[in-house]
Amino acid sequence: MENELFDEMYKVESRHWWFVARRKIIGNVIEQLRLEKNSSILDAGCGNGDNLEMLSRYGDVMAMEREENALQKAQARNIGNVFKGELPSHIHADIQKDKDLIVLLDVLEHIDDDAGSLEALGNYMNDNGSLVLTVPAYQFLWTSHDEQHHHKRRYTVTQLKTLIENNGWNVSYISYFNTLLFPLALIDRIKQKWFSSGENEGLKMPSTCINAIFEKIFSFESRFIGKIAFPFGLSIIAVAKKT
Repeated sequence: MENELFDEMYKVESRHWWFVARRKIIGNVIEQLRLEKNSSILDAGCGNGDNLEMLSRYGDVMAMEREENALQKAQARNIGNVFKGELPSHIHADIQKDKDLIVLLDVLEHIDDDAGSLEALGNYMNDNGSLVLTVPAYQFLWTSHDEQHHHKRRYTVTQLKTLIENNGWNVSYISYFNTLLFPLALIDRIKQKWFSSGENEGLKMPSTCINAIFEKIFSFESRFIGKIAFPFGLSIIAVAKKT
């Protein structure tokens, strides 16, 4: 992604409804894994590092990031060890293997070789460890936002499950999420497709009231993610173990 996009995200990640609710949902999924204390965790593509504090509640965190601007922001948080690296073939030499948990949070869609990346991560997982990953859903939702963020693709549940299981993993749970806000988002995406100039409009904070409402709606899904599968949504979350 462009540096300005990382800068924009950095300003709002701690309070924007999407980031806040997503962290809660991912945290709840990790809770369900019942990791041992001091588990070894890898955040593979940590961006600005906004998930590092949440992940550190569950174990010892290592992370890697390919973009220098984001890498510096993540390292400045002083949470775990954050290295420069890139999937699938440029994983930093100091990143230890035998991980109990690897998270790949809205990363796979940025990578040309998504299959090779999943296969490579298997080499860093212990036999009983878990992979938790999220990706954006549905190619028909593609807009200039995806282009600005250098996405290569969006996925369906069927596509993602097949991709994961063809590259060394068994999927134990997979679901769409960000489901309750899907109708509003669909209208917004249609507007973007037909009326957007295509220029970077920035990541804007909504009003305090709207932000709080959207956060509560999105966060409500945390009660169900990991237990039931939603039939549609703006994103997909999956949990997998090595074959």
